[in-house]
Amino acid sequence: MTLSQGKAIFIWGTAISAVIFLVLTYDSLVQMPKRTQEAKLDAHVAAGKWTWQKHNCNDCHTILGIGGYYAPDVTKVMSSRDNAWVTRFLKDPEKVWPNPRKMPNIHLQDQEVADLVAFLTWVNGIDTNGWPPKPMVATAVTSLSSGEEVYKAQGCSACHTIAGVGGKVGPDLSKVGGKRDKVWIKTQIKDPKSHNPQSIMPSFPKLSSKDIDSLANYLAGLR
Repeated sequence: MTLSQGKAIFIWGTAISAVIFLVLTYDSLVQMPKRTQEAKLDAHVAAGKWTWQKHNCNDCHTILGIGGYYAPDVTKVMSSRDNAWVTRFLKDPEKVWPNPRKMPNIHLQDQEVADLVAFLTWVNGIDTNGWPPKPMVATAVTSLSSGEEVYKAQGCSACHTIAGVGGKVGPDLSKVGGKRDKVWIKTQIKDPKSHNPQSIMPSFPKLSSKDIDSLANYLAGLR
C-alpha cells in the first residue's frame, strides 16, 4: 500500500463515519419527541422532577438508569401500580408497605405527591427499548405455570407468602384456593378495594385479561 492510498483510505473512512454519525444523530433527534412523550411533558411533570431532585430520591432509587440500587427501580413502576396506591404510599410508606427495609416518610405535601405521580407516569411511558429488563427469576425459569410466572413478574412475593417464601405485608396465599374461588380472586386482583375499602393492595390496571386469568387459576389451585 502506498502513502497516497493510505491517506485516501483514512480520508474516505473518516468521511463515511462522519456521514453515518450525522444520519444516526438526525434519526435520534427525529424520534426523540415521540419516544419521550414530549407532548405530555407539562408543568406537573416538571414539578414532579424538581420534587424528585429536591428530596434526593435517586440516592435509593434508580430511574432511567440513574440512581442507587438500595430500593426498587421505578422507571416502569406505574405499569404495575395504580395512581391511588402510589399516592397512598408516598404519603405514608410504612403504613402501605410495613417491611423492615422501609422507605422513610419525608412528609410530602399533597401537591408534591400529585406532581411526583405525574412525573412517574410520564417516565413510565418513555420508550426505553425494554429497560429495565424483567427480573431473572421471571424470565429464566421456564418450568413454571404461566400464572406462577405472572405472580413472580409482578412482585407479588414482596407482600405475600407461598410455601414459606415471600413477604408478610399481605395474607399468606399458600392455601388461598381452599378459601376463595377463582371469581373472587380475579375481582381481588382487578379491584382490591371492592372487597375491603381499606385494602393497601394495589390494583393492576396494566395487567392483561389473559395474565389476570392465569394468575387467578394459579392461586385458585393452591390448596
